[in-house]
Amino acid sequence: MTVKILVCDDDPTFVNQMIELINQQPRYGALDVSITGCSDPSQLSDKLLAEFNIMFLDIDMGEYSGLAIARRIRELQLNSLLIFVTHYVEFSLEGYEVNAFRYLLKENLSDKLPLYFKEAMMQFTRKREAFQFTSGGEDYVVPYENIVYLESQLRIIHLHTLHPERISECFYATMEKMEKDLSPHGFLRIHKSYLVNMRHLKKLNYDKALLTDGTILPVSQKKFSEIKLRYMNWKAQQ
Repeated sequence: MTVKILVCDDDPTFVNQMIELINQQPRYGALDVSITGCSDPSQLSDKLLAEFNIMFLDIDMGEYSGLAIARRIRELQLNSLLIFVTHYVEFSLEGYEVNAFRYLLKENLSDKLPLYFKEAMMQFTRKREAFQFTSGGEDYVVPYENIVYLESQLRIIHLHTLHPERISECFYATMEKMEKDLSPHGFLRIHKSYLVNMRHLKKLNYDKALLTDGTILPVSQKKFSEIKLRYMNWKAQQ
């Protein structure tokens, strides 16, 4: 498996410095790394952005700032890990809206890059974990992160994902089995008919749950205390 990394900064010398430092870092597991440098962010088309798993983006690049690129990445619903590189720590507040993974101050580059690179590689590995199922005689693989929730209707499981694309959205299984198989991967059964991915759980109330895609699902009021405790324990470990 190859991890594709983008280094984008309007200073070509700094881009080369970053690439050299990244190439010096130990690889995580058996992952290969492919690094692309870019000093002209206007060349980053949507198609090109979709190729990268990890991006090091300079925040302050004028019209094509790292923040503007990050907003576009999220508009495209790409799951890239974003690491902002900057001289100014105050920019960090703006990154919450695009779910930035880390902030790397240029003056701390040599000290912090090894740790952030390792953490990004570990996160990438976790994000590649996937759910496998069979429908209509065909096998499917869907990354856990792309599953928003599962819905049970008469022993048929309907899979609701961020990117429906070509996958079959339903298969035969019991919700009990799905809960057993998926709970270790961050899924929470909030109702007899619904199993949600806690990564996509935006708000949890005693009678309903709001998901990141805007879906509102019922919550078992009888089991709310247990559901809330499991959710809080999961959040504490993130």
